Parts: sequence; C-alpha cells; structure tokens
Amino acid sequence: MRNLIARSLRLKLFLLFALLLIGFSSVHLLIRYAWTIPQFIELEVENDKKDIRKLGSAFSRIQSEMQRLIYDNAVWDEMIRVIKERDLAFLEENYHIPESLASLNLNGMHFYDASGEPVSHFALENNGSVILDSVFQTASSTEKRQFLIVKEPELPATKVLGFKSGIIQGKQHPVLFVSGSIVPSTGVGDVVGTMLVWTYLDEKVSQQLSDLMQRQIMLFEYSALPQGKSVIPFDKYQDFPQIRSSEQKIYISFNDVNGKASIVMAYAKPKRMFDDNLIEYSMGIALLSSILILALIYLLINKMVIIPLTSLRETVVKVIDQGNCSQATNIQRQDEIGRLASLIDGLFATVNSQQTILVEANKKLQKLSDTDELTNIANRRSLMHFLEMIEQQRELSLFPVSMIMLDIDHFKTYNDFYGHQAGDTVICQVAEVLSKNTRSNMDLVARYGGEEFTIVLTQISKEEALLVANKLKQAIFDLKISHQKSQTAEFISASLGLTSCEQADDFDIEQLFRVADSALYEAKEAGRNSVISKPYQLSTTLNKQAKRY
Repeated sequence: MRNLIARSLRLKLFLLFALLLIGFSSVHLLIRYAWTIPQFIELEVENDKKDIRKLGSAFSRIQSEMQRLIYDNAVWDEMIRVIKERDLAFLEENYHIPESLASLNLNGMHFYDASGEPVSHFALENNGSVILDSVFQTASSTEKRQFLIVKEPELPATKVLGFKSGIIQGKQHPVLFVSGSIVPSTGVGDVVGTMLVWTYLDEKVSQQLSDLMQRQIMLFEYSALPQGKSVIPFDKYQDFPQIRSSEQKIYISFNDVNGKASIVMAYAKPKRMFDDNLIEYSMGIALLSSILILALIYLLINKMVIIPLTSLRETVVKVIDQGNCSQATNIQRQDEIGRLASLIDGLFATVNSQQTILVEANKKLQKLSDTDELTNIANRRSLMHFLEMIEQQRELSLFPVSMIMLDIDHFKTYNDFYGHQAGDTVICQVAEVLSKNTRSNMDLVARYGGEEFTIVLTQISKEEALLVANKLKQAIFDLKISHQKSQTAEFISASLGLTSCEQADDFDIEQLFRVADSALYEAKEAGRNSVISKPYQLSTTLNKQAKRY
C-alpha cells in the first residue's frame, strides 16, 4: 500500500483532499457542537427570560395605572374631608358610577378610615351585578393589614404617601388590588384612610396584557392548572438554566400576598432560532464546495461577491457609526447582491423617515411632559429642569437670577362662588398675562400648583425685577375680573414674593424657593394685592409660618 501511494500522485492528492475534508469536517463539527449550538441555546434562554421580564413589566404597568388612579383621587385635600366626615353622598355621587368602573377595567372601589374601618364599598361583577361580599368587605383585621395603609401603634402619626399592591384570592377568583393612603395634596401628612381598587384577574386583564405584549397572553388559576405542566415562578425565573420544555406554551406563575402561587400566565413558545438539520446540511455543502472549487473560483467570488459585500458592510458600519441613514450603497446590479443592496437602500430610507417621525414625536412628548395641561405654560417639572440647568451651568452668565412666587388672592372663595370652570378661566388669563409681560427668550413662567405661579427672571437686577413684579401685579388687577367675595379688592388680585440671587456661587434652588415663598407669605400678611421683596442670603432665617420648599 505504501508503494502504491508513493508511485501515484493522483492518490496522494486524493488522500490529501480526503484528509483536508476530514480535518475541515472535524473542525466545523467541533465548533458546531462545542461553541455554535451552545451559544444559540444561551441566546435562546436569554431571549426567553427577556420575554418573561417584559411580561412582568406589562403586569406592573397595569398596577401602575391603578396606582396612578389612586394617586389622582386619594392625594387630595377634599378627599380627606370626605373620609373624616364620612360623606357617603359625595362618594356615591362621584365614585359609585358603574360606567366609570367598567371603563377603568375595575370591579371594585373601596374607602377606609385610618383605623381600617370601611367608609364606602362599591363593587360589581363583570355582568354589572352588585357584589355585597367581596374579600375586601368581609376581611378580618389581620387580613386587612395585607391591603390597607393603617397606622402602626409604634410609628409616628405623620406619614408620607404609601401604596400596596398584589394578588389576593377572592371568593371565587384571584383579584389584583392596589391601595394607597389618603393624605394631603402635598403627599406628606397624617394618613386619614385608604383608597383601594381591584379587578378580577380574568379576560379583561388577559386582553390588557396581550395588548401590551403584542402577543396572546392567557390567564389560569394555579390550582386549576393540569398536573404535569412545567410552571416557572416569576420570582425565581432567573435561577432556571432552561425556560422551554416540551410544552407548546411557557407558563409563568405569580404569587399572592401570602407568597403562594396564585395565577399563571401563559403564552405560545417562540419559534426556535436555529435548526440542527439545516445547519448540518448547509455546513456539509459549504465544506465540500470550499475544498473542491475554492482555488478555481476565488478570484471570481472575490470580485463579484466579496468586494460588493465588503462595500455593503462598510456602508452599514458607516450608518451605524454616524447614525446617518441617508447613506446609499451605490451598487447597481440585477442579481441577488444588487437586490440586497436595493433592499438595504430601502431600509435606510425607511429608517431615516421613521427617525424623523420619531424625533418629531419625541419633541411633542417632551413638550407635553413639560407643559401645564390647563394653561399651556411650563409646569413644575419644567421649572425644576430650568433651575437645575441654571445651577449646573453657572458659567452661562444668566445672573443675576430672580424668583417671583405669585398667588391669586382669595382664589378658593372665587372658585366656591363662581365655580371651578370660571376659576380655570381665571388661571388661564393670569398665565397669559404673566407670559405677555415677561421675556420669552430669557425668563420662565410656570404654574407651580393650583392658583400659584412661579416666574424665574434671568440677567436682571433686583431693582428691575421689582419693577417687573409690580408690573405683573398691576396687569392682573387690570384684567378687571370681578370678585365679589374678595376681602381685598373688587377685582381679582395677586400677592407676589420676590428675591434675587446676584452671584452664581450663592445660587441654591432650595434657598431661592424658601426666600421667595417667605416674601409671598409676608405679602399676604400685609393685606394681599402687594409685592414684597426680600434679600437673598444663604443663612437667611425665614418666617416659620412660610411653607417649606
């Protein structure tokens, strides 16, 4: 055999190609089984866990919407009165509305006082029938601690806004609840009670989750799930090395407030990202082709494939690095590479168009988040951003900086006498006057809350700022808005507190608010419809009755 091999070059070449084929095949098989497939599996597991995280986020978002509803209604001075006086007529008129409950995807709304005693219950089945014995109406004192915000004996009376949420087993089905403390509109103060809303974990929650996840989400009670199903606890899914099983669906369980599995969310298992047979077949074809014809067609492939693909890659890399999707591949061919280049050009054009739309949408969203909905001027968030910009960029030479705190005099009595709609009109008129009498490119007019406004003036002396404050006071009075219940004047008037920080090194947002607010307090004490200016000092001791920033 050795002599035969030694005499035959053809056989040597055949054996050489055989050895090359075996070598290439061995390397590719080793890479495939030791590296490629494990990497695919790892990526698949990570994507599956990402889907679970998205599911958890979607569920949290539903709870956040319920929490926002509570915040909008429980953090309200009027609600404190209602709970303390147990004004059932107010609650029935404003909250016991079946249509509102249905539109909010809720089944129940409950109010409790600070000791956990019920003030009002309103709960409906999905068919509209009244529920008289929900778990929240029949709960014991121990059970109430799971969902109520009640004062603990060993804790001080003053508390901040707090929330509780979770799953509780109802009379027939698990329910999702969110509760929040009823506190003053500042968010800090004595907790006078709890507002609680809840919904059955049924088809409507399933539909909400499906809309948020953009895939079908099904809900099952854990106790009703057939035995043998592979269920992954949501609080432990990160510990699982493998998410998928032989099941066609992925099942995720969520615990109730007692830490027991209560509800299971299921969705179809995503299609696998790789196929063993396909990879094996394509690998064999690639190996065989590379060994037999690589030397003959390398130059042709290099010219017709590698160079154009390199050009495409460079264009894509350039777009990624620069973020400029107006680039083009500049490849004009009729074959597959030409069609690919055309698709890439089309993709770039689509992304470029979508980026433009997204930028405009983001601008609109930013404006909405920084604008007061009623007056269309800056809101409190925008005001804080503006002050933080001044503080962080002191070198912009915006100093001296002055702050005016303005409060419409006797506005509550105006609202009570003329109505809230008239009050809203007054607030809008005052906002318009403030905007017209300040510099839009230098100053900021913001609605601080209710009938209170804050004006920040930049690059203006304290003497000029005082002139502006008096101008604003007079402009509001000149609106000649009748106020029969005012104890100050026959027309709507305002009290203004002013302070000015002349040196950038002395600028402190909190102190600026404190001094301006103290000046406003003194203006009110002085009889209202007046302007009080106080010097800005970091060590200023302010009137203890002035409200805190």
